[in-house]
Formats: sequence, C-alpha cells, structure tokens
Amino acid sequence: MAVDWLLQQWFPALTQRPCVKIACDGLSAIEMAFEDRTLSPTDAQCDLVSSIREAISRSSVSWSPRHVYGHLDKSKLFGEFTWWEKKNLEVDGMAVDFRKELEAAHQLIPSNPRFFTELAALFVAGTKQSRLSDQFIQECVTLPHLRQQWRNHNVISEEAENLIDWETLGRAMRSLPAGLQRWITKHWVGMCGTGKFKVYWGLKSSAACPRCGEFKDHLHVPRYPAASARDEWDQRVTAPSLWMDMHLTSPAIKHAILLLLQGVRDPSRHTSCLISWTIRPAFLAQEAIGCQGLLEGRLASLWLSLQQNYFDKIHSRRSVSLWASRLSQQLISIGFYIWEQRNAVQHSDDNVQLRERHCAVNEGIYSQFDMGSADLPPDIRHMLTCRHSVLRKSLVDKEEWLKLLRQERKAYRRSLRAQRRSLRTIFSAPPS
Repeated sequence: MAVDWLLQQWFPALTQRPCVKIACDGLSAIEMAFEDRTLSPTDAQCDLVSSIREAISRSSVSWSPRHVYGHLDKSKLFGEFTWWEKKNLEVDGMAVDFRKELEAAHQLIPSNPRFFTELAALFVAGTKQSRLSDQFIQECVTLPHLRQQWRNHNVISEEAENLIDWETLGRAMRSLPAGLQRWITKHWVGMCGTGKFKVYWGLKSSAACPRCGEFKDHLHVPRYPAASARDEWDQRVTAPSLWMDMHLTSPAIKHAILLLLQGVRDPSRHTSCLISWTIRPAFLAQEAIGCQGLLEGRLASLWLSLQQNYFDKIHSRRSVSLWASRLSQQLISIGFYIWEQRNAVQHSDDNVQLRERHCAVNEGIYSQFDMGSADLPPDIRHMLTCRHSVLRKSLVDKEEWLKLLRQERKAYRRSLRAQRRSLRTIFSAPPS
C-alpha cells in the first residue's frame, strides 16, 4: 500500500507496471506469502498470510521476493555482507529494540487486531484467532464442562489448574502408547475397574478391596498398606530416582519429588519443612496440585525454571521442556505399574474375595464327600474317589465340580422319589 501511494505521488502518469524486490530471512514466510497454493484456514498465521496475499493482489506493482540468510553476524564480518544482508541485520536490530520497548511497557503480547486487508476474521472472547485450530475449538466446547466436573469431583481445583504445566503434560501424553493414554485419562477421573465403579456398573455387590476389604477406589490402589504393595511401591519409585540422576536433575528437585511421592502413600505427611527456601514455592505449588497428581503426570510449572537454573549452573545445554515431559512419563509409569501389580493380585488367590470363595467351595466339597455316593448316578460316582485330588484343583474347576455334583445329586434324588411314588401307586392299588 505504501508503494502504491508513492507511485501516485511521484509517478501518477506511469504506464509501465514497476517491479519491487522484497527480501526476508524467513524462507517459509516468503513461500507462504507468494506461492500459488490455496491457503487453508488451519495453516499457521493464516490471518497474516491471507492479508499479505490480499495486499499483493490489490497492488498495482509486481513483486519479486528473495530469501536472505539471517544471523550472519555470528559467522561473517560486517564488511563482507551484501547490501541485502546489511539491511536484514538492520531490520533485525530494529525488531529487537521494539521487543525491548514492549517488555519495558509489559506489553510483550500485544493485541491481535484485524488487518486492513484481512477479508474475514474469527474472534473468540474478544481475541482474534490467527488460524482455525481443531484443538482450540474443542477446548472452547468441552473445557467449561470439564472444569465443572473437576470441581464437582475434587480432581483439579481452580488454583491447581493455574499451577499445572499443561504444555509439558501434553507433550508427555503424546509420547505415551495409546493404551497408556487411555488408562491415565480414565484414572484422572477415577473411572476405572475398581470396587467403586464395579458396584456402580452392577458387576459387583461390594466395593471392598480384594486384598484388605476396605472401600476401594482408584486412590486406594497406590495406598494399599500390605507389605507386597509397599515393596512394589519402593521398587517402582527407584526407577524415577535413578532416571533423575541420569538426566542431571537438580538434587534439591529430586529430593522434593521423592518427598512428594511419599505423600501419595501417606497423605497425612507434612514435609514442606524439609525443603529449602529456594524450591519451596514449587514444592507448595505441587502440594496444591496434589501428590496424587504426580502419578498422573501433573507437574507444577515452577519446576522448569528451577531445573533450567540448574542446567545453566552446570553449563548443560539440555532441554528443560524435554526433561519435564520425560519426568512426567516416569511418574505416570509408577502409577501404571502399581495398577498392574494390583491386577495380578486381583486375579490370583491372594485376595479376600477369592479366599472367601475358596473356603465356601472347600466346605461344599467336604460335605459332598461326607454324604457319600449312594444318591448319585452310578456313572459319576467315581468323582468321589479322592478328596485331595479335588481340593488341589483350581477355584473355577472346583466350583464346576461342586455345581455338577449338587445338580446330579438333586436330579437323582428327584428321580428316585418319582420311582418310589410309581411303585407305591402300583402296589397299593386295590384289586379290580
């Protein structure tokens, strides 16, 4: 538009169409602005690119774009620069100065107004969107209801939501296998195959824990007090501890994370007094999120700045965002393996409900042997030959054995009674 204005002011009678060269150190920006491909509303910076294309189409001059390499001042002397490279360095300096002015005025993220050549714009809650994002639209539709569910079920408070590093959690979740993603999503809301929901679904009549008999929901699984569960917990916590050592985690952060993990097993523990003042804000933020949140990958955002300071101190160039996302995955794996151990016990003989079933079926087997085989059909009387061999069978086999004998004994008795009634009828009938 500025070029068109200059043409009108200086060369109003010009008949030829002039050509203007334009350069940019962003190759993708040049390609997006001048290529013939149809622009999609989901493309990055769709609003700006579409505005540039519209301005180009309205312009009375032709444009010749070119790419110029940026940041050459780190590898070349200024005297070796071309004219384009010098101008690019000059513009970069102006951009840095402008950014510093915005920082000083606390306006680093200015408003995104509608451009004068922008044909259409989408505003959400007064903020213009640079492109159509499926994720953003999904959040607009589902997040209000989800937040309400979090509050109703005491999953995530409003304070905790503002403290969680959601970007880190999202990166960690995307790196997990699909099955583990579904598992952790269900555990976030407690909708998993524990006693509480099995009663709700009508699969069981009691919500008691199969190992200790107490009320069981998803929070009970990592807190189960038995020695086997405690040993499994200690073993699983060792893995993230070693991982933190291998990935140069700050010793203070490691100490704090391990203390918070102890709070999962014992929520009544108060350990903030054992934390140094430098990381206490992050520790308290994680406590506000909840110790259980660690097993679900919810890390406080304050950990990242502390770990970045430690990386700077030891002159490490590691990515703190990658460190955080992988730590989140390590913590999620603790809860998953504890759940797997719970499943192993659930389907073994070492739980309260199965022990009760064993006792009941064993008593039934003893009673069947005590009653003898006289009122059983002759073809199955061999099933009462050895009591010990029957008792050594699996629970399911014993239940089937007991069910069969009870049915056959009942049916045989019924047939004998019918035979007796027939005989009585025959022999007690009066002579004709």
